[in-house]
Amino acid sequence: MATSAADGDASAQFRLGSDLLRQGRREEAERRLVPLAEAGHLDAVRELAWTASRLAHTDARYEAEAEHWLRREAQVRQDPDWLVTMAQEMRCWASGRVAEAEDLVADMARAGSARAASQLGYWKRRDGDLVTAVQWYRLAIELEHRFAWRDLGACLARLGRFADAEALYRPRAEAGDVVAQYELAGLLHVQGKGPAPTPRRPRL
Repeated sequence: MATSAADGDASAQFRLGSDLLRQGRREEAERRLVPLAEAGHLDAVRELAWTASRLAHTDARYEAEAEHWLRREAQVRQDPDWLVTMAQEMRCWASGRVAEAEDLVADMARAGSARAASQLGYWKRRDGDLVTAVQWYRLAIELEHRFAWRDLGACLARLGRFADAEALYRPRAEAGDVVAQYELAGLLHVQGKGPAPTPRRPRL
């Protein structure tokens, strides 16, 4: 394998670099993987990005490296929304870059990313800021996120805004959406207007 890699076989070079990473021989691995990653080899980029990000969870010295390769991964994937994944990782890094991650995703949402808007809704909902979560979920719906309506409805229900949640669910339920039918039944049940929904909540 080593001879083949030396001859320029990218697949062999990648396998060798990956093996070296698993053995904890990072410097040797990077000599194999970095040229591939810089040339746009997605698997090499991913190995470097996620190895560095895992290390950054406990050691802030790896954060710049992780950010570099995660940004490179978005470029190679040709998927700007991949930076939402980077922001998720940033929130877990040792220095706790929560505000920076949220600012990045907020800028993406305002620029038209439905995934970013939905992610901000999730973070705010998890943090207990339901009013702000509603705002981001509404933007995600405007940007045509596929499932943000369900999360918006859950926030509205928790805020006691049952009529607003029902107005969100009912048109979809009447159009035959089984998830909306389940959510609507659950919403009516908590208000004493119907039985508990059955069967178990369908998966999206």
